[in-house]
Amino acid sequence: MIRRCLAIQRLPVLLCALALACAASFVRAEEIWLYDNTRVYGLVQRVTRDGKLGVFLPTGKEQLVPVEDIVAIRFLGRDPLLVQSGTQEFRFINGGQLRGQILGYRGDKVIVDTATAGMVDIDLSHVRGFVSLPMIGFSSLRAEELVESEGIADLVHRDALVDRRGSEIKGVVRQLERTALHMDIDDLLQVRPFNIHYLRGVRMANATRAKPKPWAGEVLLAITSRDRSMLLGSLQSIRLRQWALQTEWHPDSPLRIPLDEISQVQVMGGKVQYLSQLTPVEVKEQTILAPPQPYQMNRNCQRDSLSIAGKRYPWGIGVHANSELTFMLNAQYQEFRSDIGIDTRMGDRGSVVFEVIADGKTLYTSPLVRGSDPEPRSISVPVKGVRRLTLKVSDGGDLDLGDVANWGSARVLKVATGK
Repeated sequence: MIRRCLAIQRLPVLLCALALACAASFVRAEEIWLYDNTRVYGLVQRVTRDGKLGVFLPTGKEQLVPVEDIVAIRFLGRDPLLVQSGTQEFRFINGGQLRGQILGYRGDKVIVDTATAGMVDIDLSHVRGFVSLPMIGFSSLRAEELVESEGIADLVHRDALVDRRGSEIKGVVRQLERTALHMDIDDLLQVRPFNIHYLRGVRMANATRAKPKPWAGEVLLAITSRDRSMLLGSLQSIRLRQWALQTEWHPDSPLRIPLDEISQVQVMGGKVQYLSQLTPVEVKEQTILAPPQPYQMNRNCQRDSLSIAGKRYPWGIGVHANSELTFMLNAQYQEFRSDIGIDTRMGDRGSVVFEVIADGKTLYTSPLVRGSDPEPRSISVPVKGVRRLTLKVSDGGDLDLGDVANWGSARVLKVATGK
């Protein structure tokens, strides 16, 4: 009898401890943003065969959420991972990047030790190039431009590197080691080693790259890790606190990403597709008096946060007049929506005209948009059956100083939500 009374007295304490344990687990819960602007909070436990995520809710029940209904998932309680000196960031031709340290070279594959997916082998035919981190100074800017630029005639059949002084050297990469890169330099008729810590970036020759596979509108995940790697692929399974992601550049087996390393997941090909999650298939940019300021995703063209008339946008595209960005929609979507305007930091400066062009036909032309406008202008344009969507910004006829223009929350929808 005494024991039973003691057990009854301890019951509230046990329940309280259980409640605290559950609450502690949900401090690291996921925040799931849905296409209709609602959110679900819980722990993602599994993925079903028909493409639904099983989310364990604070109520103790499981909710099945179709992947195509999701815009993004934020994993709360993830501290950023500091980048160590000597880390490389590999850029893939079909989008995404992976950070790690080079361990060696085997055939046409480089072995990389990563915090995101452990030790992986990267097929260099799927790589545009890599840059060394942290990116600081003029030489790093030269390396960034080299890796990301297209159409350089003398780099069709030759690789190129940028050293710590900003010098550009062309040749053929023969070997990659933990401490050195060996390049066959035609001008010197010899293979010369370069200390890996003195390199700022390496670009692979166009002819050695695999042919990029165009995105056909299928549902893919873009997983961002704590060290800011971003991997693009299809989700195979969620098991033992690991997400198995099948990528194009690692076709032999899925990459297994520990749950604790994931900071954000974005869904491509869902009911709502933010254009800042895509890579434009064609880019035209030409400034007049202003210095060149290439487009930026989720930031303005000056690399600051994206805002219009004081309103902040987590997703969007920042450009400078005059610009044209073309995206492939493959007739998958029904409507294009965006807020448009001059970036808040420009004050009253800037005047531009926004245009939405579908398969060569202009569907929308804005009136003159000025930096002094009191609020963003919201637009909605039908794009049913459209394959190529072009977002164009031109100066307002008064040259282009201050024409820092933003497409806030630029997105296409498969189903109009009215929100």
